[in-house]
Amino acid sequence: MAPEWIANGFRAHFRTLRAAGVAVAIAGAIGASPAPARCFPWSIDMYRGPEVQPYAEAPRVSPDGVLPVHGGEPPMGLEEMTIKLHNPLEVTPANLFKGKRDFDTYCAPCHGANATGNGPVAHLLSVAPKDLVAGPSKELPDGYLYGVIRDGILAMPSYGEVLPSTRRWQVVLYVRSLERAAAAKSGVAAR
Repeated sequence: MAPEWIANGFRAHFRTLRAAGVAVAIAGAIGASPAPARCFPWSIDMYRGPEVQPYAEAPRVSPDGVLPVHGGEPPMGLEEMTIKLHNPLEVTPANLFKGKRDFDTYCAPCHGANATGNGPVAHLLSVAPKDLVAGPSKELPDGYLYGVIRDGILAMPSYGEVLPSTRRWQVVLYVRSLERAAAAKSGVAAR
């Protein structure tokens, strides 16, 4: 027979286990019993609130000639840019250098390094790129070139998001310098 202190220890241990088992059984019974769900009053607002129709009212339109808060340019069509916009930049080596850098990055892949429309990807395009030095664009105002760079035209994409206004004007300056160089080479007077 086991000593008394060992028997008392086993009894105490079994009483603890039995109490824990009873507690787990009671908790399981409470958790498993179906009780009516109670919602907070704000949890059903989507059901009883007013229905919102997104196009019931026209969106608010800004007045004409207003610029966005973050800066930018007023909305203008290509025809309006052709007539109203003039290059505010001077022909300087710095402006020509920056214009060449952006031209080489964004324009030369299609139009070619010399802007004659024979860029390295020109053969992949469904519409051939325009010759910028001998084509009809050399007769058009600077505002037209600026507008085409900003908004794109026909198969040419818009670069308005990647080229800010000053950089677009620098590209126009560089294209005009290419036109002058091509005209000087062929002996024809350029703009």
